[in-house]
Amino acid sequence: MNLAVETSTELKRLADEIKRGTRVISLGGLTSIASKCFILSHLQRETPKTFVIVTDSNKDAENFECDLEFFNAKAQRREDAKGKQSEISNLKSEILTLPSFESDVYANISPHAETLETRALSLWHLTQNQPNFFILSAKSLITKTIAPSEIKKLGTNLKRDTDFAPEDLIEKLVAIGYVREEPIKSVGEFSVRGGIIDVWSPTAENPVRIEFFGDTVDSIREFDAETQLSIGQLQEIAIAPMREFTAVSQDFNDWSFFARERFTDEKVSRALKDRTQFADEGESFSGWEFLFPIVQPRRASLFDFVKDAVFVIDEPTTIEQSLGSFYESIETRYAEITESGEIGLEPHELFLSVEDLREKIEQNQRLELRALGRTAAQTDEEFAL
Repeated sequence: MNLAVETSTELKRLADEIKRGTRVISLGGLTSIASKCFILSHLQRETPKTFVIVTDSNKDAENFECDLEFFNAKAQRREDAKGKQSEISNLKSEILTLPSFESDVYANISPHAETLETRALSLWHLTQNQPNFFILSAKSLITKTIAPSEIKKLGTNLKRDTDFAPEDLIEKLVAIGYVREEPIKSVGEFSVRGGIIDVWSPTAENPVRIEFFGDTVDSIREFDAETQLSIGQLQEIAIAPMREFTAVSQDFNDWSFFARERFTDEKVSRALKDRTQFADEGESFSGWEFLFPIVQPRRASLFDFVKDAVFVIDEPTTIEQSLGSFYESIETRYAEITESGEIGLEPHELFLSVEDLREKIEQNQRLELRALGRTAAQTDEEFAL
């Protein structure tokens, strides 16, 4: 039996196991991300289910995304070349990523704006439909967020000749992370001139100009950001969030009230004042995203967003070790900042506990990828988190 036949037989066996709902499937001998993506691309087309790929780091997630895009595009071209409708053309085609926050949650540093945007857009898309692949790091898997129903409400769909008060739109844009600029030059900005609102959603190639007649959307026009010239009329537009939670002036006022009730120890009074002097004025402060669960508790995780998915664990031993180290370090960091007079939320308010993670993983079908095969699988079982 030649290699091509052996590979085809093994892929069919794996696809059949996934379709049957086999709880844990192990696949060894794949030593590169490219080889893993080749196999996963085939299995997903055969199934098809959403494959949630859990990697060790954001960098690995980026590499998976790049290779999966290559193999999916290659499969599409192959089908098109046969002169028939592609089998995958009617399937979900998105490849979404959910990067983890690189910043220390106890360092009083806000996450990078690009990370906030990518996370918000991916989670919002998940509430609309389930993609082919959803790629994230292990740290993202355990990071808590708000419920899918709340994420879904962050976005807005505007249609011509329907009512949506312009002042309500402005308030919502500010709440979900848009910045007011005149004129707008990039994604995530908006401007206001009388009854006209310009906005550039991350889901759109170009910004749009929305004209209101009273509280009615009278016109939606796509325009060129450089020339400000109209490109064409649109019937509707989707405005996606720029961050995965809302925050307006009143939210910061509320945060001040609850923070004073919670952090009562005299040794944290200075750290508390450093934040409340901004929050009392309805303004944000550096690192507020990791303190806001006081007013907006985060009770959900990625597990609440995906349905009937296959969790692909890339190198379980490596991920076990990384998560084990992270859980230890986050407890240590919380103890350090508490002792030094800083304020911060307990780890369980920001991340799933080890017990929660184990329970949720066990409830889902998973495909484990190991470069070393069966020997590594036996080692994993002995040293499981």
